[in-house]
Amino acid sequence: MRPRWIVLLALCVVLVMNLPVSAEANDALQLRLVPIGLAAQSAPESGTAHFVHRDKLSAGLDAPNADVGSALIRVSDLITTTNVSQFLSNSTSPDANSIYGRLRGNAAFVRRIREALDWLQAHDLEAYQRVDTYVTTITPSPYARLAQARPLPDGGCLVRALALRRMSVEMIAALLYHEASHCYQFATVGLLTSKEAEVFAYTEQIAFMERNGFPDEEIEYYRRVLDYYAGQPDDGHNIPPPNF
Repeated sequence: MRPRWIVLLALCVVLVMNLPVSAEANDALQLRLVPIGLAAQSAPESGTAHFVHRDKLSAGLDAPNADVGSALIRVSDLITTTNVSQFLSNSTSPDANSIYGRLRGNAAFVRRIREALDWLQAHDLEAYQRVDTYVTTITPSPYARLAQARPLPDGGCLVRALALRRMSVEMIAALLYHEASHCYQFATVGLLTSKEAEVFAYTEQIAFMERNGFPDEEIEYYRRVLDYYAGQPDDGHNIPPPNF
């Protein structure tokens, strides 16, 4: 015998899904059902069970003289056999002890950083683990073109990140990895000269961009930045960023 709550849930779904709604409202409903991390991307390809589509739930209920009891059983089967469990697990808030729980800033900033962290987990888990392990807190940068990492008195590392609207999620992720590389330096070798610190971090960032297929022109720009720092005096401190 099927648990009573499954039948009740199925009935509620059928009633809601068959309410007359506008096309805009229906689109918004489907978007809210997409798991966290997919909302900012294109819709899944046909056949990918990332969300439960209204047409699938209403299949078999529109025929004349349809048996409501058997229809509810079919809907219950659909609910329990499709990828709803994946949706629930993906939409659950990440572990509060992870870097996701150490973000500070307004809602737009936190959302953009979360998207970048999702991207890192999906495309470069080793890079994500560096961010999660060595960055204590992420806050918005007060500067328009400059992100920062600095050691904290207790041994942690604060990152002031850039997550501007015009920036792609991939670029936000690359800059997070750059600053996490500074945090890694602080934790493993201590403070370095500006030249040593930036040469290491930009070398790491460029390798990250190359292995993740960033556009050649973006990689070339950061190679120029790397060359700028590599050309500074070996004992250089407080080197200003390049003006290009």
